[in-house]
Amino acid sequence: MWSISKDRFIELEPERTLWESENVYRFDGVMIRVLAPIMKGSFRKQQRVHMEDFKAFAERGVDVREAE
Repeated sequence: MWSISKDRFIELEPERTLWESENVYRFDGVMIRVLAPIMKGSFRKQQRVHMEDFKAFAERGVDVREAE
């Protein structure tokens, strides 16, 4: 499996930024290709968690590696 992530940050106002994230996943094995449509929600959920972690770091300096 491999994935590509393309992120864009667009300034809307001096204190507001739009974050667009485009992700592509490719699967090599037959089994994961069969399971991928079922797991689609899991991939989206994990991407959302990563985005929220980055937002916390960028806006408040929170290092999620130190969180419990």
